[in-house]
Amino acid sequence: MATSRLERIGTIFTRAEGLLKRGAVKPDDRPIWFDVYRAFPPITEPKFARPKPESKPVRQILYKEDVVRAKFHAQGHGIGFNMLSPYGETQTKRLIMKYEQLQQEGVPESEIVEKSVASVVSEREPDSTRIKTINPESATAQVLSEVNIKHIFKE
Repeated sequence: MATSRLERIGTIFTRAEGLLKRGAVKPDDRPIWFDVYRAFPPITEPKFARPKPESKPVRQILYKEDVVRAKFHAQGHGIGFNMLSPYGETQTKRLIMKYEQLQQEGVPESEIVEKSVASVVSEREPDSTRIKTINPESATAQVLSEVNIKHIFKE
């Protein structure tokens, strides 16, 4: 059996079906997938001799935001994000929004990246690295107000 090439003759389903019909395998011992395969057969049967499908080139899918992202990331911007923000607005998203706003205002293309980066950086609060709490009077909030995330591991 070690040298047999039965995978070339039929599919695993037809071989399992043959074993069930001839009584080599009891109906209670049939594979779990057998009934599902019988109920929902594939559109094209997976045979060994089936010709390979025609390989088509993969189309490049680029959105206009991807070009803007590439400009920002090429200059080293847009890689930071605030994990404590419940809104999930990344720096890249803010840069793209500002880029589109400046583009609509008619700012020259060469200056848009620098101006949008400058405006997003200036929008950030200086204490954005501090943890904000709901109840500022609690003991936990007082301890957390003194903690600076950027300097928490410096020692």
